[in-house]
Amino acid sequence: MAATGLTVGGLLVLAMIAVSVRGWLTLPSDARVPIHHGIRGYGNYLSKTAGLLIWPSSGIVIYGLYIGVFAEDLATHYRGTGVPLLVLPAVLVVLITGQVGALRAADKGSGLG
Repeated sequence: MAATGLTVGGLLVLAMIAVSVRGWLTLPSDARVPIHHGIRGYGNYLSKTAGLLIWPSSGIVIYGLYIGVFAEDLATHYRGTGVPLLVLPAVLVVLITGQVGALRAADKGSGLG
């Protein structure tokens, strides 16, 4: 069951990378990509390169933390309902949703100037 959470998490991280590649190909070179700094919306606009690298990097860090902290424990000791396995995909879905929203905002030009 832990393998399922790891597989889904890995696929979501690959999807985040694909979204960044699409953003790299479609956004203008002077685009500013918004980054979240809390619940109340986007707090910082970065250059296209930095913004497109930060989003999937944060997904990779979360995935790595999940592997390091939860996966071994889940594979060897946990025999419960599987709720902790939903933590990684849920967090990554929220993150990729924010990434798509940020790229839409950058595409509309709300981060310019």
